[in-house]
Amino acid sequence: METTPRFWNVPNMLSLSRLVLAVIVFVLISTHAYMAALVIFVLASSTDWLDGYFARRLNQCTAIGRQLDPLVDKVIVLGGFIYLLTIEGTGLAPWMVTAIVVRELLVQALRSLIEGRGGAFGAVMAGKLKTALQCLAISAILLVLALGLTGPWLLVRDVLIWGAVILTVYSGIGYVRLAWPRLRGDAPASTL
Repeated sequence: METTPRFWNVPNMLSLSRLVLAVIVFVLISTHAYMAALVIFVLASSTDWLDGYFARRLNQCTAIGRQLDPLVDKVIVLGGFIYLLTIEGTGLAPWMVTAIVVRELLVQALRSLIEGRGGAFGAVMAGKLKTALQCLAISAILLVLALGLTGPWLLVRDVLIWGAVILTVYSGIGYVRLAWPRLRGDAPASTL
């Protein structure tokens, strides 16, 4: 009986499907099909939870999966924010998207460096909450655009955007604090 290569497992396939869905979301946003973009974005976001669930349930946690999952998360979230930034009335400011992009690239670089040294540098709770809040913010922006919502809906959208920005920066600082002792050699690379 032939064994399946470690890369081709259920969690990694879900991550790769999320990457394909991300491209579809970007095309839909660029063609102003906001409701369709919202539906596909929510579907893609749900696979993020599923790949983690199956990785644990099927005991298919791998180093490549720990890299692939957050990388694909970053593609869909950063791409979503970047595409939405070009559209009037989203509530986004360039500095907000820049702060999110810088944080995501910094944490991905730290993860790659520490994982490359043989250590684990998986997600912590603040990072998971940050991703959820970013997804909610993008969903709220798409919903407002799709339905032309005003009034209190704009307030909800803006609170989600600001919450996502604040939690993104906060969790980024937390990851840097966790990584710093390892990068200096003060802590074992395998902890986290």
